[in-house]
Amino acid sequence: MSTRILGAAIAALLLLPAAATQAAQFQASPGIFDGGNGAFDAFGFYNSGVGELGQARQVDLLSGNVYRFLDTFTNKGTVHTTLNFFGNLGSDGDELVQAVKPGLLVSCEDDGLGHGGSDPVLALVSGNKGLDQAAITPDRYNVRYTLAIKPGGSVSLLNLAFLASEAGGPTAADWSLTVGTSLLQTPRLEGLDRQQIASIANFSISPVPEPATLGMMALGLVALRLQSRRSPKAGQA
Repeated sequence: MSTRILGAAIAALLLLPAAATQAAQFQASPGIFDGGNGAFDAFGFYNSGVGELGQARQVDLLSGNVYRFLDTFTNKGTVHTTLNFFGNLGSDGDELVQAVKPGLLVSCEDDGLGHGGSDPVLALVSGNKGLDQAAITPDRYNVRYTLAIKPGGSVSLLNLAFLASEAGGPTAADWSLTVGTSLLQTPRLEGLDRQQIASIANFSISPVPEPATLGMMALGLVALRLQSRRSPKAGQA
């Protein structure tokens, strides 16, 4: 998706209400891609490894300033490859990085004194299965995925970016809000179909029961309850 298309979708969103007791979530706008708010200079594409693979993209801006990049790769001849998900952050080399845990990097522009600058704080989420190798050096975000795809097979990679910032610039509350994001354990999947979710290779995702399965489970619970009511109590003739 081009920057202009994504920007148009962003501009159509309404401003979220600010919470009085925590950092307000920064309302994303097209400026984050061209230096306006400074979070990104360019972000969210694969700059190597695609080769002969077929690639289908779905890029979304979700509620709460969460960017979602879902890329599905289909093997058309190359079985083993290393794909690199890339982003040019807006700090221009002055990036303050806090590595929270594998699969999650939290970063912001450094004001030169070891504190957050004027850019939004970023939580960059690349997976919870250990398939990713993510790093920021110094303002280039790179995630390497080494994959083996069977001929004719497809896999999907899910990447997420969350922004937080109050109007006055990143604060301790912004850092707390960003570090505390649950995207690593519970990635945002709304709007994706079951086939897309099942194809995601870099996250462990609990399968969602089919509606028919849920119905059978409910019927089973009802049957067990009825049976327990009909069973004679211990000691009765």
